[in-house]
Amino acid sequence: MNKSTIYSLIGIAIIIGGGLLAIHTLFGSFNPFYVVVSGSMIPTINIGDIVIIKNNSFDTSFNNLKVGDIIVFRAPEAKTEDGKPKVIVHRIAEIGNFFQKEVIRTKGDANPYSIPGIDYPLFTENYVGKVVYVVPKIGTISMIITPPINYIVMAIIIGLLIYSIRPKKVKPDNETV
Repeated sequence: MNKSTIYSLIGIAIIIGGGLLAIHTLFGSFNPFYVVVSGSMIPTINIGDIVIIKNNSFDTSFNNLKVGDIIVFRAPEAKTEDGKPKVIVHRIAEIGNFFQKEVIRTKGDANPYSIPGIDYPLFTENYVGKVVYVVPKIGTISMIITPPINYIVMAIIIGLLIYSIRPKKVKPDNETV
């Protein structure tokens, strides 16, 4: 590996690191982007939309949420196939207290009622962030291209990026072809 390739790789690492730091500073999370995979929030949010959350300001903290806010949270009892809590996007339907702790109940806009173990009880440890923006249909791409294919595509894109920014050898003007 020559020096220019090493410098290019270091530059890309710095750009990626700086980008992650900027995202974390702006949104309070290294991953503020979530793809919606169910129709529980239709017509407000559709399958394939990406929601962008924030959790680093006064108005997006757990204690300052209000009824009607749309939030992302980890379901108290629903688990994924690998045993992790399901991540849900629903609207706050009620806020109350339970043994001196603030508790939230949510409901999907398309659901007839709140679902126990999914929509409630939600405590601060379940809260991920408040939805601040919805990007329509962009998430459909990530739903179609799943691991490991998405990693291969990303590696190819990064490789092409590195190849395109590498220094080009230029022939001197006095050289004939």
